[in-house]
Amino acid sequence: MIYLDWIELNATEAEQWRKDVNAEGAYELPEGKTRIRAATVPFYDDYKFYGLADLTKPEPNERYLLGKQGDLNLMDWTNEPIYRANEKAPIKLDRKNVIPYAKFFFHYVRGQLGRFIIVEKPEEVRWLPQATEEDKAKVNALLMPVTYKGLNRFNQFTLTAVVVFKNALFRTNILVAPMEMDVPDEETGEMEHMTIGQMKLVGEELLLEDLPMPIDGPPTEFG
Repeated sequence: MIYLDWIELNATEAEQWRKDVNAEGAYELPEGKTRIRAATVPFYDDYKFYGLADLTKPEPNERYLLGKQGDLNLMDWTNEPIYRANEKAPIKLDRKNVIPYAKFFFHYVRGQLGRFIIVEKPEEVRWLPQATEEDKAKVNALLMPVTYKGLNRFNQFTLTAVVVFKNALFRTNILVAPMEMDVPDEETGEMEHMTIGQMKLVGEELLLEDLPMPIDGPPTEFG
């Protein structure tokens, strides 16, 4: 999971951001009923990550964006805003920040068929009420920190992580492109174009399945 150090904007800053976001036309943030907070992320020099809470709505009520004033990338739970920001900012990846980037990416990208949830600690695993201590012990024994494995032969960052997908637990490698590049697919051998910061899961290993875990539906406006 990703843990961000949020700082709430003061009223003057928040009002300017509210107007800028509303000018984009994607949605309307209400005057006097919007909370805006910002977090620094280590893979962009000038971009920050912003949470935009509409306080007229019950929680969850927060939308997100990447960027700076005059350059807004509104998040929509797909990978497109992140990849777009990566090219414009641009993103700067190294062995120290590629793991936080992967955690950020998989937390804020949620597919229509399900989401991949990186789990490193027992408290990060979500369970249904009927989960037994035996169920939890089996999963806990397989958890591990996201691990940096270095650059592969095609100069892609390679990580290993344990992830939950629906109600199954997997161990997988995560490839991250440090730059725009053309690389051969490891399974088919066909050339594949990757943009800077593009992610790919390879070598997935099923560890446990049919676990008593909640299965998320497609993401809504607020996640």
